[in-house]
Amino acid sequence: MPRLVILTGPIAAGKNTVAAGLAGHLTGRGRTVVVADVDDVAAMVGPPGAAAAGLWFAAHQAHGALVGRWMRSDVEYVVAVGPIYSAEEQAALMRPLPDRAAVLWIVIDAPVAVTFRRAQADPGRGLSREPEFHHAAHRRFRQLLPGIPADRVFDSAQLGADRIASGIAAMLGVR
Repeated sequence: MPRLVILTGPIAAGKNTVAAGLAGHLTGRGRTVVVADVDDVAAMVGPPGAAAAGLWFAAHQAHGALVGRWMRSDVEYVVAVGPIYSAEEQAALMRPLPDRAAVLWIVIDAPVAVTFRRAQADPGRGLSREPEFHHAAHRRFRQLLPGIPADRVFDSAQLGADRIASGIAAMLGVR
């Protein structure tokens, strides 16, 4: 059965950059990896988008189903990425998993001043570049952080994505 690595944290903390680095680290050592981002699933909802259409939680459920299916495949690692903060969001991800799934919860964090600066510097970002949205999303993360079952928290304001990815790989026993 694959090993599941969950990467969560606030907007622009570096979750996707770390996921790509971790996937590269693992595949470079001959491992098979799937990266499944809840934002990619939410993006499948046409305009006005999953959140505006009231389908954000349905995107979490579909993401959980996708991750659950990959966890029943022959890949070695599944990396689930996204804002998986609340108990309901966590359950939507965890419920479809096979019994005895090995899960590693990683929080990638950074202060809002850092994440907002990163979002502003990335022209490919949408709503996360808007100050009100970004700060509200960050406050939600901070409020729900105590309920996230983190095995490890990495501060991406202090550590680069490659170093975080290498740290996670080491936690998985892959050097």
